[in-house]
Amino acid sequence: MISMKRRIERIAARAGKATVEARQPDHAGAAFHPPLLLVASLGIGFLLRWLAPLPVLTTASVLVGPAIVALSFGIFFWAAGTMLRGHTSIPTNRPTGAIVAGGPFRFSRNPIYLSMILLHIGVGAWTKSLWFFALAAISVALLTWGVISREERYLERKFGAEYLAYKTRVRRWI
Repeated sequence: MISMKRRIERIAARAGKATVEARQPDHAGAAFHPPLLLVASLGIGFLLRWLAPLPVLTTASVLVGPAIVALSFGIFFWAAGTMLRGHTSIPTNRPTGAIVAGGPFRFSRNPIYLSMILLHIGVGAWTKSLWFFALAAISVALLTWGVISREERYLERKFGAEYLAYKTRVRRWI
């Protein structure tokens, strides 16, 4: 038979764990909203292109750029549709309802962020401006630090082994 003291210790331990979990917000706690980063970064790119042009690439890039932009939109809508069908939220400040592992999430854990980076690259090729390529690299770093790493901690906390198994099967970017 378990002593009364031991029972009280177990109950207190469970209550302490529940209290810690209750204090955790049910969202990723991203440092910023990714769409704002996208709009700001593209805006800065166009401003820099106008103020201090850094032309790069050939005229062929004007043909490749629109194709990359179209690809980025295709990946975005495919990923967003997959998330909605999986009954989970897209905004980082809302709770995630499920691990979505179908559609583009079979190839990348972050296809929406990947589409944002492809948009930078496509616009850079289309406008023949090196600024967008530099801003794409900066955006990758900011997304990884301010959003993705926080989302991963949140998903590990919320879904545990299910998310860890998914994480071992699918790469972060591509």
